[in-house]
Amino acid sequence: MFTFLYRLCAALVLCTLLLLSSCQKFTEVSAPQNLILSDDVFTSDATANSAVAGLYSQLMRPHLYFANSGLSIFPALSADELYNTAPNENFDPVRSNDIPSSQIGVLSWFWNSAFQTIYQCNALLEGFSKQNRLTPSIQQQLRGEALFVRAFSYFYLVNLFGDLPLPISTDYRVNAVLPRIPVANIYEQIVTDLEAAIEDLPAQQINSTRTRPNKWAAQALLARVYLYLGRWEDAVTATSGIIDNNDFILGTNLESVFLIGSKETVWQLALAGSSNSTSQAVQFIPSSASTRPTFSTTASLWQSFETGDNRASAWLKTAIIGGETYHYPFKYKQRTGTTTTEYNIVFRLAELYLIRAEALAMQQQPEPALEDLNKVHTRAGLAPLASLTGETLLNAIEKERFVELFTEWGHRWFDLKRTGRSDAVLGPLKGASWQSSDVLYPVPLEELQRNVYLQQNPGY
Repeated sequence: MFTFLYRLCAALVLCTLLLLSSCQKFTEVSAPQNLILSDDVFTSDATANSAVAGLYSQLMRPHLYFANSGLSIFPALSADELYNTAPNENFDPVRSNDIPSSQIGVLSWFWNSAFQTIYQCNALLEGFSKQNRLTPSIQQQLRGEALFVRAFSYFYLVNLFGDLPLPISTDYRVNAVLPRIPVANIYEQIVTDLEAAIEDLPAQQINSTRTRPNKWAAQALLARVYLYLGRWEDAVTATSGIIDNNDFILGTNLESVFLIGSKETVWQLALAGSSNSTSQAVQFIPSSASTRPTFSTTASLWQSFETGDNRASAWLKTAIIGGETYHYPFKYKQRTGTTTTEYNIVFRLAELYLIRAEALAMQQQPEPALEDLNKVHTRAGLAPLASLTGETLLNAIEKERFVELFTEWGHRWFDLKRTGRSDAVLGPLKGASWQSSDVLYPVPLEELQRNVYLQQNPGY
């Protein structure tokens, strides 16, 4: 396991490292003496708060790990959003949907990173369950944050890999031999965690930058979970609570959607370390006018933008290098600079409108569904859609999610999988390299070798 360094006071770093430092992967933790979270962490509100803040540092580890742009880049390569413009040992197998289980980079960046975060959450939750000196209201909030982050991590793991081991404690003897359990059971735990988090977390913003999740962040994730589970009424209820909240506003200026102070943001992750730029900006924007971008949008995505769609000009840029035209993502615009203007936005209001639109459409309520769809559609400068029902309406919502949420958090990859449309959409585009089992990534080979109770996904 990697060593995590948080920007905490020296005393807190020492006790936190007792939890976070290990030379082994989460599913093969050894004797727990170097994984014990010191009781000192729970002796004051300040130290406990700093320990929970460390969860977000873990999520935003440098490079392309998990929540730090990895989920925005690799699933986009797997789907029909992006292609890498030059050969790359990490990008090529993802783009061709032929990831070897021995792939050390990408798979470990998702599987290992997420499970390490889950371990941290479990250790914190165990500490909060014991007798301690924390102010009850602070303890409740911090417990809610740990539950939320655990649910967040499991949500992405289950959508990337399918069936999973489900460690919910720090007992190394149990965790080392956990088998994979069905997706439905993982979702049960996610819903349980989020419902508890919503009860624990305050409705008001915890900080002005919205980088700590509150009740509405947990409810946003729960709304997405309900959509994925086909719980349409629950999805409508969950999204309506956020949409009707005046704290969140769907702005009209596309250029400001991804700025730190955007009122559309429900939750965002602050940048880690000394960086002033998001990983998305660094990865997507070329370093100079003569440099070829690392990634370009596919023809499938580029051609999905209608004439007059302002998102094509506000959120994409064009570069012509060596006579070749590349369209690259430009949602995050600050590649360099001394002042931070953008954070990593996780949940924003536009997605909530589109979740509610789909949930309403699935309940045969086309008029309110179309109203929600048009909130996002017309914000892009397009004329309102009219007289859509049934499959036509659902197809319009799918397309709107494609052009609104592209290269954000794996939305397109997961949308095609959850709606059963991966074969129809990706089969013709990917050709012979595509097989239906590609909708799941392989379990890392090293994890299978460590734990004989784990089974590999089909097709690998």
